Amino acid sequence: MQDETTLQSKVPPMQEGKSLLDYVSERFRYQTREVWEDLILNGKVTLNGKSVAANQPLKSKDIIAYTVVLNEPPVDRNIQIIHNEESFLVAVKPGNLPSHADGNFIKNTFIYILGGLLKDQGFKGSLNLVHRLDRETSGLMVVSKNKTAHQKLIQQFENGLVEKAYLAIARGVISEDHFEINGAIGRDTDSQVSVRQKVVADDAPFAKKSSTRFEVVTRLPSSTLVRCLPKTGRTNQIRIHLASIGHSLVGDKLYGRSDDEFLAFVHHVKSGGEAAWTGHIETPRQMLHASQLSFAHPETGQKITFTAELPEDFKNYLERDSKPL
Repeated sequence: MQDETTLQSKVPPMQEGKSLLDYVSERFRYQTREVWEDLILNGKVTLNGKSVAANQPLKSKDIIAYTVVLNEPPVDRNIQIIHNEESFLVAVKPGNLPSHADGNFIKNTFIYILGGLLKDQGFKGSLNLVHRLDRETSGLMVVSKNKTAHQKLIQQFENGLVEKAYLAIARGVISEDHFEINGAIGRDTDSQVSVRQKVVADDAPFAKKSSTRFEVVTRLPSSTLVRCLPKTGRTNQIRIHLASIGHSLVGDKLYGRSDDEFLAFVHHVKSGGEAAWTGHIETPRQMLHASQLSFAHPETGQKITFTAELPEDFKNYLERDSKPL
């Protein structure tokens, strides 16, 4: 029999008065509202150690517990902490590791594994993500260790005050040395995949203005290593912008691929297959790496910069593509 795990969440002040069902279904979207309702009914979700009705109103600092048998896909757990001080830390997240709980991933996540590493070192506080990277994107992540630092750091990210640089391997050979894409991002209404987006007209419904500058680093026979400097921070912005010019990321399962190919990947994962599945894809994960971050120190205000080396799978792919057939 598999062991059960109990996960806990403390209700923040701004959620006081919300029902238990509303809170868990909105906060933890890896289960549908209907599934959460059934779990509450069967006593798998408790409030302050007791089974309650789904419509039970919450109070600030209430403890919600969820008991579950975890069956999570394998991930790359090789997190590297490159800077660690009292108020925050900076770590390098490997590819094939979700930033936080999502879908089938609860404990096999960057923030959960990082918490365990620091706990082993004697840290007794709480960690909070300041920003996020896609599961398949590797690179630098900033994590706060107290409320004051969290607020100051997250404000910088939200207000566009953080300088970011990514390295990406794009499909095909890009001819321009430098170029900029200024294209609003919106829903791809021609796709049957609900999460797929594309560059759309600025006045399209729900369009979000976005801009990325690109610099070619190396051209190879079938791909191009580019440095990406996003001026805005839209979800999947770099992936969408490169796909819009016919140079989607190597390893990208959504952009630059057909709906059928992406849906085949989704079916594979939901059937219990590994998330790092190649299928029709060149590499197990998309070749995108958050290589540099610059921001103001949350205590001193001094500008600080962090860099992350190119990961081994990037180096291996670039070496393979540089060799003649």
